[in-house]
Amino acid sequence: MGAAADARRRNPRGEGERLRAALMEAAAELLLEHGSADRLSIRSITARAGVSPTALYLHFESKDELVRAVSIAAFQELWDFLRDAAEAHEGDPRAQLRALGAAYIDFAQSRPGHYRILFATTGRTALAGPAGPAEEDPGTAALELLLRAAGEAVKDGRDPEVVAQQLWIGVHGFIMLRSALPQMEWPSPDDFLTALHAAHLGPG
Repeated sequence: MGAAADARRRNPRGEGERLRAALMEAAAELLLEHGSADRLSIRSITARAGVSPTALYLHFESKDELVRAVSIAAFQELWDFLRDAAEAHEGDPRAQLRALGAAYIDFAQSRPGHYRILFATTGRTALAGPAGPAEEDPGTAALELLLRAAGEAVKDGRDPEVVAQQLWIGVHGFIMLRSALPQMEWPSPDDFLTALHAAHLGPG
């Protein structure tokens, strides 16, 4: 655990936001190590944070609520990337879709730990499970942004939700495969997005 964990152990119990942050940091570390929220326990999280198991209940009703808070924090960062990209191309849905893809790749490259957490918390946020209100869940907001841009860009009678899913699958696959097989010659993100959009949206 090293110096960071030692520092967390020295934090006085009940120290408000510092304790909450320590619990979220510990949960995030374990999510990255185990790859799934199902493998976490309250005891393992609080041990990593250097506090007693009962300390978790000072800020969270359950392990699931803590994991959801970690997931929402990661989705909030993704939402910030996507929102800025969409706002820069307001009024041009095709340009918005391309910018959203580029921002999604940029997020995965610059925040690899956060990106992995998005998929280690299945069922805790909209993109991985049942949607909550957009104003409460940045995962819902991100999904709605993608669907709205696809709905405005697809004009040939196809279901825009299906097109949005295909674009998302393509971008996610590109990210994961390029990370898993760095020895292969991959196109640049820009060239990949050009080909992806041509395949699913046609020229333009």
